[in-house]
Amino acid sequence: MKKTVLVSIAVIVVMVSVSLLFSVEAKDASIKESNPIILNHVESVDKLPLSGKTIVLDPGHGGKDIGATGQGGLLEKDIALQTAKNIEDMLEKEGAEVILTRDGDEFLKLSERVDIAEEQAADLFISLHFDAYETSDVFGITTYYNKKENRSVAKIMQKQLFKHISDTRDRGISFGDYHVLRENTRPSVLLELGFISNKEDEQRIQTPEFQAQSSAAIVEGVIKYLSK
Repeated sequence: MKKTVLVSIAVIVVMVSVSLLFSVEAKDASIKESNPIILNHVESVDKLPLSGKTIVLDPGHGGKDIGATGQGGLLEKDIALQTAKNIEDMLEKEGAEVILTRDGDEFLKLSERVDIAEEQAADLFISLHFDAYETSDVFGITTYYNKKENRSVAKIMQKQLFKHISDTRDRGISFGDYHVLRENTRPSVLLELGFISNKEDEQRIQTPEFQAQSSAAIVEGVIKYLSK
């Protein structure tokens, strides 16, 4: 009788041990299977084209400085900020750290805008504006640079803009004696994305289509410039 009881106990111990062994192995397998997913996610973030890059976006004007005013009442400071935030979203999806010189309706001195680029050691500084002229017949997009070493990024930006936008005039690139470019030691350009004084341009730049196209073009320009 005692022998039978001992055998039964031994069988139970073996069964419990085997069950625990399978449980541990299954848990190990689960951990091993989950780890590659985590690693792949980390690797994919590292491989984003702008990972590790800092871009400073400078929405022109702000606060008491309204910039130009369109025929329909659009204020340059407002559309510049809207455009900057659209570009910011796209840049972040490509892995960039994005700094806005202003993220609300506030006034900044030109020197303060440059200081932000310097303090952040920006890989690229982009100042965003919408042009104006004394007559309403002038329209189109221009990219400005100041230092000769920034001419290449200006050419890239203008080229990308007109790969996406075809319904306005390509005014090319031009030297611009602007403080935010002249006093900036970081790579920098200033974009005039349309003439707010022109009725058609004013209407165009407010459309979701233009905002999406111009933002995508600028992001592509940033990627091409920083991957040279």
